[in-house]
Amino acid sequence: MSSVAFCPTLEAVNPLVPSVQLAKQPFIVSAPAEGVRWITHVAAELARTAEPLVLVFYGEAAIHAPALGFSRRSLRRPAVGYVLVDPVMPTIGGDYGDWPDAPVTVIISDDSPEYAREAAMQSRLRGWTVTSDSLHDVLARY
Repeated sequence: MSSVAFCPTLEAVNPLVPSVQLAKQPFIVSAPAEGVRWITHVAAELARTAEPLVLVFYGEAAIHAPALGFSRRSLRRPAVGYVLVDPVMPTIGGDYGDWPDAPVTVIISDDSPEYAREAAMQSRLRGWTVTSDSLHDVLARY
């Protein structure tokens, strides 16, 4: 069974944490201290668990999904899924050209910013699941 890991926004704990009640306690990654690189901090925190993880990103933090996926694979603990909520579209190719290595679900809320709507269009072209379902419903599928 997989666990859910809430990755922080670029400045704070993921604001979606209180909106979801899960049967199993989620792994909540704190925001990095000032001066600490976001990817380094989050990858180190996630490395503390060997559990299969569904990684949840919110907003601009979604651009780092490929780097964290690479980090999990390098530990031989790949992510089992990615959930991007109102995301900025991650860059595909480059250093992490083989990403995504697990299913990606993009959730677009009713009041999503324009960049998230653009990400939804790009996600559909890639064959990713795009939905307006609640985060709770999406995570219940894992």
